[in-house]
Amino acid sequence: MTLLDVPFADVRGDTLRWTLAPVTCTPLASRIVRLADGLTVTLSVLGASHQVLVRRHDRPLLHETVACGIDEAAPLPSVHAADGYRLTSHVSEVEPDELATQAARLVERLSGRTDAVVAHFPGDPHAVTALALDRDAREISWRTWHTYPQTGEIVATTTSYRPEEGISV
Repeated sequence: MTLLDVPFADVRGDTLRWTLAPVTCTPLASRIVRLADGLTVTLSVLGASHQVLVRRHDRPLLHETVACGIDEAAPLPSVHAADGYRLTSHVSEVEPDELATQAARLVERLSGRTDAVVAHFPGDPHAVTALALDRDAREISWRTWHTYPQTGEIVATTTSYRPEEGISV
C-alpha cells in the first residue's frame, strides 16, 4: 500500500468522468504488470481516481481514465461495451462504519499483491483508491475501488478488454 503525500480532495462519485481517449496524467502511485505476448498493464492512482493503460510491446492499445475534472469526458457509465472493451460501474452508499469495514477489507485483501496498487490518503484512514488485475487467459480484466468517506460512497468498476477484438489508440 502507498501512503500518499497529498490531501484527500472532497469529491463525490457522481463527479467522476470516464474516457478512453488518451489523457496525460501524473500518477500518484502505479504498478506495471507484465503479461504474455508482450502485453503490459499499468495500473495508476490519480488522486481519488484511476487510469489503466494497456500496451503491447510499448504500443498503446487502450487508455481508461476515470477521474474528476476531465472536460471532454463523459459521466461514468453504469455499463459500456464496444470493440472488445466492457466497463461496469456501481456506486454504493453506505454508513460510515460499513465504509470503514469495507475499506479495511479491501486493503487487507490486496496487500502484498504484485498485480495491484492501493493508495491511502492522509487525514482519513478510509480514503482509499485501489486497482487490481484479474487473471484470465482469454482477456485482460481489472477492478477498481474508490472510497469517499465524506459522502459515504464506494465507487467500484469492473473492466474487461480483449486486445485481439479491441479498439486501439
